[in-house]
Amino acid sequence: MLRYLIIAIGAAAVIAASFFAGRTMTANNLTDPGSVFDTFEDVDGTWLYSDKIGASAATRIERARTAINGPLGLSSKEAVYFIAVQDSDGEPLRSQCTYRVEGPPIDTRWWSLTLYDRITQHYVPNSQNRSSWNSVSIPRTDTGGWVITVAPTPQETAWLPSQQSPDQPFDLMLRVYNPSATTRNTLPNIDLPTVERVSC
Repeated sequence: MLRYLIIAIGAAAVIAASFFAGRTMTANNLTDPGSVFDTFEDVDGTWLYSDKIGASAATRIERARTAINGPLGLSSKEAVYFIAVQDSDGEPLRSQCTYRVEGPPIDTRWWSLTLYDRITQHYVPNSQNRSSWNSVSIPRTDTGGWVITVAPTPQETAWLPSQQSPDQPFDLMLRVYNPSATTRNTLPNIDLPTVERVSC
């Protein structure tokens, strides 16, 4: 009888340990700021894309990750999202480096490019109180394109401030709102901005 009792207690302990370990792993996975991008696909070596954000096809885990961590979430009928975590050379984006982000016109009603601290997924505080540029506010080139300089120090061109100190990883989020039928039909293979590291 004692033998069966010991076996039962051992089995209960294993089940309880598995439950709490699984619960902890799930909680850690859901609250990891980077986990929201686990299902994004690499488009061109710089930009990542997912058609699951705001879509009915998203799993419960994907929706939970987005709700907890991601500055995302509009219906996929309204907006699509691209995220850059590295530059055109495949190097992680760092706040103490200077980048030239150059893009063509995007066939959509409105778009925005926003910088987020990679660790917190929050805006980066800065003297300009600026965290993004959009298709209305950005200065245009002669061909309708645009250039944004991401840097920790003030720039003469359209400047998107990154954190001066300490050096931190950051993400660039490109939101495309109400894309045209042509743009939507070619997703994710649209002309995306280049992210060139100028100095570091």
